[in-house]
Amino acid sequence: MVFLAIVDARYQFIMCSFGVNGRISDGGLLQTTTFYDKLQKHQLSLPSDEPIKGSSKILPYVFVADDAFVLRTDMIKSYQQADLNSRERKIYNYRVSRARRIVDNEFGILASRFRICKIQINLEPKNIDKFCRMFRSPKPRRWNYYIRFNIT
Repeated sequence: MVFLAIVDARYQFIMCSFGVNGRISDGGLLQTTTFYDKLQKHQLSLPSDEPIKGSSKILPYVFVADDAFVLRTDMIKSYQQADLNSRERKIYNYRVSRARRIVDNEFGILASRFRICKIQINLEPKNIDKFCRMFRSPKPRRWNYYIRFNIT
């Protein structure tokens, strides 16, 4: 099983999906999800573009991804090492890396809370729904969903 999740800046899981084929990449798994289908069709309840704080420049909300994902207009990822030929690109990579750290930290918190995440999980795909429900509230806090929790 491959676990794919979207985490917001407040360390909240806003979408989780499990893939049954452990050989499929994260990017390949993403394309099989209901989330991706709705993203393609612009059917998600995503926030509208907003001006950034202290500026009149309007920017869209985007997803931060790693190299496994295809670059899209609504998805950003770091430049590859060979393309870091300017100070601006290095700063950009640093900032994308800081954003990705939130996801890494949330998975670490999840793994420490649910030790089962550190081992191979031998569940039938039909039972993964029960397991997945544990992720809905790994820590006590209010959930704000942009995207519904889904399993594909």
